[in-house]
Amino acid sequence: MKSPFLTALEDRILLADGALGTLLQARSLPQNACFEAAVLDNADLVRRIHQDYIAAGADIIETDTFGGNRYRLAKHGLEAKVRDINFKGARLARDAGRADPREVRLLFFPFGAQA
Repeated sequence: MKSPFLTALEDRILLADGALGTLLQARSLPQNACFEAAVLDNADLVRRIHQDYIAAGADIIETDTFGGNRYRLAKHGLEAKVRDINFKGARLARDAGRADPREVRLLFFPFGAQA
């Protein structure tokens, strides 16, 4: 059985959201902030960005988890929050997708470099 994602790709071009970190910064977070912590500290902002991308036609939503690993989060004293940040980041993106009457086809969980 073919995955719904592959079926959708055969049917049409899928649109992905854009630079989540850039929008977080443009909408209030300082450049040196831990953008992943925004899912806990500023969930409404992250949710609005997901909703804006979906309203613009995105089929693929990226979670706010690029640096959601123990090494990167330790730079901000958040290494104990790896699970919480990744779980909440996934939930925010998933819920934003479910709130849209169209079917958002994929949640993307990016992970950046460990260094």
